[in-house]
Amino acid sequence: MTDAAFEQSIGAFLDAIASDAPVPGGGSVSSYTAAAGMALVVMALEVSIKKAEDAAPFTALIERGRSVIAELKTSLVADIDCFSTYMATLKLPKGTEAEIAARKAAMGRAAVISTAVPVAAAAHCVEGLKIAVEARAICRPTILSDVYAGANLLEASCRSILLNVDANLGSIPSEAERGRFAEAKAELLKESSDLLAKAAG
Repeated sequence: MTDAAFEQSIGAFLDAIASDAPVPGGGSVSSYTAAAGMALVVMALEVSIKKAEDAAPFTALIERGRSVIAELKTSLVADIDCFSTYMATLKLPKGTEAEIAARKAAMGRAAVISTAVPVAAAAHCVEGLKIAVEARAICRPTILSDVYAGANLLEASCRSILLNVDANLGSIPSEAERGRFAEAKAELLKESSDLLAKAAG
């Protein structure tokens, strides 16, 4: 899939979510809300920099924030792509033992990708929360509510994105990989929760 998801109106995107189509689903929608949360933090920084004596710390955070937004947009598309691939593997032929084996292997590979994508997206949410914590310390008091709102969206999106790890974990053939993903999920959940507490102060 290309960036066609970003060429439609917000209304069309909401209609697509509310349809019976399998995508966009929880992972891609949560990546979108995370990007919106990051955008709110960047907005607060953009407003605050106008009257700042030293623009450097604002500029650095704005650049990092915009990078996170770009990564989350990529995650949105990746989530749609990997879920579409997984659905396609379910339709592979299974009439012979060879076909059954090939289908099982393909499903295993698709499950790994479908788990790696949300873990990466959640990591971007955590990076966004780190930026929100730093932004809280330097943004103008009158706009801190947007920093808080952005941080809340990032943390909630992180938790929502990681629900896909639970959904796919059981389909991953390797016990070692299952353990690695489960550990990564637990660490991201804890870190995002801790960072939200700091951002909300």
